[in-house]
Amino acid sequence: MGKIFISYSRNDLEIVDKFAAALQQAGIDTWIDRESIKVGNSWRKEIVEAIDNCDAFVFIMSASSIASKNVHKEIILSQDSSKPIYVVMLEVVRLPAEIRYQLAGLQFINFPLLGFEKSAEQLITALKPHQKKTKSNENRQAELVIQGIDISAFTAEKQAELLAFISNLTNTDSSQLKIANVTAGSVHVFVDMPADTAFQLKTFALNRDSRFSKIQITFLRIVGDLHYINILLGTLVKNIRQGSNINSVFGSFLGKYMIPIIITIIAIGFILTNLPVPQTDSTPLPASTLPITDTVQPESTFTLTVLVSADDTLTSTSTPSPTLTAEPVYEVLNANVSQHLSCNHGPGQYFLYRYGFIEGLKLTVYGKDIHSEWVYVQGNGYEGNCWVNLSQITLDGNVENLKILYPGEFQLPLSFIWPVPQNVYTARTTDGKRIAIYWDEYILPDGEIESPNSARYLLELWTCKNGELTFEAKFVWDDDIVIEDEAGCSEPSHGVIYLVEKHGYAGPVEIPWTVP
Repeated sequence: MGKIFISYSRNDLEIVDKFAAALQQAGIDTWIDRESIKVGNSWRKEIVEAIDNCDAFVFIMSASSIASKNVHKEIILSQDSSKPIYVVMLEVVRLPAEIRYQLAGLQFINFPLLGFEKSAEQLITALKPHQKKTKSNENRQAELVIQGIDISAFTAEKQAELLAFISNLTNTDSSQLKIANVTAGSVHVFVDMPADTAFQLKTFALNRDSRFSKIQITFLRIVGDLHYINILLGTLVKNIRQGSNINSVFGSFLGKYMIPIIITIIAIGFILTNLPVPQTDSTPLPASTLPITDTVQPESTFTLTVLVSADDTLTSTSTPSPTLTAEPVYEVLNANVSQHLSCNHGPGQYFLYRYGFIEGLKLTVYGKDIHSEWVYVQGNGYEGNCWVNLSQITLDGNVENLKILYPGEFQLPLSFIWPVPQNVYTARTTDGKRIAIYWDEYILPDGEIESPNSARYLLELWTCKNGELTFEAKFVWDDDIVIEDEAGCSEPSHGVIYLVEKHGYAGPVEIPWTVP
């Protein structure tokens, strides 16, 4: 079977080994880089080859791993090789800019919420469809871009010189190398070669090997990769322009840094000239005129952060259910789409869109929301699950036999592009039956919300009503909300808040609750 590449920080090695063991036990082979000595920032052929050959890529996300430049490079290379990427989130962290694009919109396995057993189970379920038999002795084709000569000048002698160069550089017998095609626009040479030779060339290019310049090779890619490698800079680029490689260190500096510096200076000047005048009263008023008593304000921004150490006992944290009942037996049902519909990331019309299903599509139904109005499904031929309105499908069975799913039992796509809600605090009304929740307003730029009518915030709330703790998801367009929350429940009320943008949900941020 194929192997799964695991990208991680060595500070998290103990929990990584535990996940790897669970995958192995499930029949899923893994590839983990255990080389402890790194030669500067150089790439190693083994890593380049392992990423290119893997069936899927797993990123173990933590404060340590997001700070690792080697991990950044592995994620970027896996995305360039079109590998499915899965993220196990050990703790809530803000992604650095270098890898936000690659991970934007992905569904993360929430380890702090699920615990080890459920996280491993979800990861195994996600990876199973990607397993396939690996091919041995597979040939690859590399595209080499030679600048500075016309295609008419790329004679048989030049072609032989190129093949000899590749043979000497990679220690490959020249009989295993064959030029399959040559195209213009600079000179693009497509060379068939053993896979090992292709990986060596790719590694040399990523490491900015100066030997390529001897025959004016400036860009390289393995056919199938999304981007070219700019050999001078060792970076990935989508398009090639004539003269885009700068032949001096100073030119390279200008090309890489000068434009961002100028943009930054302009942006700072704009911000300084447009700063609002500080207000004397910064405390927002509630949405209504309800009289307020106790107020809980944070000393700093509240974010849900769970630290996992090597000595921790990993347990699953279950979401409080509205009622305590005997363990029921639930069913997985079949259904058909009755009319064209939207399948969303959550149980409601305001959750972000995931798929569009056409009439007649067969569905597998795994659960429902608390109101039995939306069901959690997987479309035949579609990857991953989403929510559809029950009224738009024909269900083969009784909806009452489906399990109610709460947050943590299905995954929202988390976003790290925009900031999480800031300065969240609460205040309780004088009658003690309601609580007001406030946070700082954040206006997303145009084009960063799914539609003009999209809600700006999502709140997941467990509140006390008539002596029972009940769950509800609230979408909010403003920066405050007042909800009912009484005394008398055996478990405390609580909740989290997300900022909603078109790629996913920024958060969660825990709401500091004022008790009745």
